[in-house]
Amino acid sequence: MSSLTETAHWIACARAAESLRPDRLFEDPLAVAFVRHTEPALYATLRSEPSARFDVLAVRTRFFDDRLLRAVTDGTPRQVVVLAAGLDGRAFRLPWPSGVTLYEVDLPEAVERKNAFLAGCRLPAGRCRRVPVGADLTADWASALRDAGFSPELPTVWLAEGVLYYLTGNQADTVVEQVTEQSAPGSVLCLEQVNTDLYRAPWMRGWLRQMRDEGRPWQSGVADPEAWLAARGWHAVVCEPGDLPEAAGRLVPRTPPRGTPGAARTWLISASLVTATASE
Repeated sequence: MSSLTETAHWIACARAAESLRPDRLFEDPLAVAFVRHTEPALYATLRSEPSARFDVLAVRTRFFDDRLLRAVTDGTPRQVVVLAAGLDGRAFRLPWPSGVTLYEVDLPEAVERKNAFLAGCRLPAGRCRRVPVGADLTADWASALRDAGFSPELPTVWLAEGVLYYLTGNQADTVVEQVTEQSAPGSVLCLEQVNTDLYRAPWMRGWLRQMRDEGRPWQSGVADPEAWLAARGWHAVVCEPGDLPEAAGRLVPRTPPRGTPGAARTWLISASLVTATASE
């Protein structure tokens, strides 16, 4: 199993664990079906013993669910693009308004594996048109996206969840710049990134070493996400998992006030485009 496959597998397990809780923040039939098929012992355990192990990921998922739906309901976008989609099940589980097309960008081999699994598990059809796109985010993925029918002239909602910190700083910058180039006025960018102090925090060293040893090193972060995105044409609203109401009663750490040195932070971001590029 490749390192990227392991990451997608782990996230699916996390979303299945949340879906099987009586107090779940969301329900992901694709993740549940995947775990039931690939990890039957884990599936049985999760059904009988709800786990708080994945609370941070559950809160993160709910945050982005809400932001994506808000963007397509309150605004004009009818294109949604999920970068490094993995086993993401939003195409099937979210109540999309009519007319939404959701593009899932991932490595070609990941797209093939997901399509094969979907063909076998026969989930109910989602309320959007799902278009898988095989492409590498460190290469010319934007061309593959356009070839699949994506239009840079139309407003788009973008999601980059659980991916940017696996890229180098230059690669993460390039992905956001490519997103900006493909975004029409009215577009929204939802993304997750970590801060640079996380890499210096003593209590993170074990985790970072483990991820590196497993071939999934975390490599990038940003100290000031608002300024980072403003330089690329976006107005960002930034929060952290512990700030969200869904974190109440969950094992989600609270971080000290921003500006406190040495704190490890996860940025959850929703940004609106303020500099038109694709239409100019």
